[in-house]
Amino acid sequence: MTTSAPPKTSGPEEDLCTSCGMCCDGTLFGYVEIDEDEQSKVEQFFTVQEGKDGPIFHQPCVHNRDCVCTVYENRPNTCRAYRCKTLSAFQAGDITAAEASRRVAEAQGARAEILPLLETDETITNARVRRATAAADPERTRSQVAFILKLTA
Repeated sequence: MTTSAPPKTSGPEEDLCTSCGMCCDGTLFGYVEIDEDEQSKVEQFFTVQEGKDGPIFHQPCVHNRDCVCTVYENRPNTCRAYRCKTLSAFQAGDITAAEASRRVAEAQGARAEILPLLETDETITNARVRRATAAADPERTRSQVAFILKLTA
């Protein structure tokens, strides 16, 4: 299996992405959908499973190292096409690089506050499922209510 790092070119967009990585680390998404026509290629790098609407691989991405994709040239089309709202706003000229960086830092701070609430080996996606289960339980405990509120905030 060949791995590749992102191109060595650097610019504001790349700097923003490599300072964040929340689209790959399981913070934003629990899985990534795979185009069926690329499934065999993607299976060389990822453990692909059948999802509700087609092939997927689960997050956090095993190829995300310190916010850098180690299979960048071979990443799936979904990853290749994804632009978060902050990156899109920056690319459109709606926000400055400083504002984009501030937003990333704010999101990372919010994520840092959630991490202590996770159970051993629990992902943020799994914590969201736990939150939904606790929220639906009419006999939830005070600690479950606190967890629901903190994760929701």
